[in-house]
Amino acid sequence: MIDFRYHIVSIVSIFLALAVGIVLGAGPLQGEIGSTLQNEIAGLRTDKADLNEQLTTARAGTEARDSFLDAVSGRVYGGALRDRTVAVVVMPGSDAAVSESVTAALGTAGSRVTSTTTVTEDWVSTNAKTVAARDEVVGQVATSTGVDTSAGSAAPRDLLLATLLARTAPAGDDGPDDSTARTGLQALADAGLVSLDAESFARADLVVVVAGTVSDGDSSARTATAQEWVALASALDARSRGVVVADDLAAQTDGTPVLTVLRDTAAATREVSSVDDAGSPLGVASVVFALVQQDGGSAGQYGLGAGTDAAYAPVPASAATS
Repeated sequence: MIDFRYHIVSIVSIFLALAVGIVLGAGPLQGEIGSTLQNEIAGLRTDKADLNEQLTTARAGTEARDSFLDAVSGRVYGGALRDRTVAVVVMPGSDAAVSESVTAALGTAGSRVTSTTTVTEDWVSTNAKTVAARDEVVGQVATSTGVDTSAGSAAPRDLLLATLLARTAPAGDDGPDDSTARTGLQALADAGLVSLDAESFARADLVVVVAGTVSDGDSSARTATAQEWVALASALDARSRGVVVADDLAAQTDGTPVLTVLRDTAAATREVSSVDDAGSPLGVASVVFALVQQDGGSAGQYGLGAGTDAAYAPVPASAATS
């Protein structure tokens, strides 16, 4: 059995060790320890200053690049979409700056933006009362405009909106005339499902979807809602000559981006193009060139995020030699 003397010896040993440590720390090791710590702190300060300088230089370079691209954008993609009409569809939770810059670029590229349609959250709501009211309006508008919403696998509301906004050929498809389509869109707007900005409306050849971020609900619910928006983009693609989904993922913080869910949907990415850095001049140019690619029957995913085919959309031969 361990007796009391053993405990005394253990306690004395501990205090001796502490005493030796204190003496060494205050004496011969004090200068060495202090010097080492000071050197490490000085090194960390130098590293921080170097990193801040590198960050400042990188930011200045990015700003200079963007300013240059902005200045030469007219030469780079001017006329790339000549004689094409484009409908812009804006989703909830999207960046207004992206919508503005993309719309301006479409004009520079020579296209005519025939409508800007902002779709409300009620479009994908699962609330029973909202769904009933929405489906009733969709049925009424489909009947009054002569749009067949039973063709294909898309939801009737998505097929209706896609047909009212876009045409599958520059002229002569089987959809309603522009006046009838405009009246149908106004009925959807009166019901609070969309808002429409179209001074000179016409059903368009191509569509740009300014995607948003879903922020309500848990992760599973947000993904499910985002998938509903992806389904709308796919319906728009099926009823037009092509769709590009645009967003600026670097500016997104909370929620589930629709563009990210799109890229996780293989069936959608085979048909619909996307650009994830549309907040920059490089990304805006990619939106234009991705539309040109869509008009030619191909699709691609572009930008700086995950799931891309390249950093930017292919530059058409005409633009590269102009």
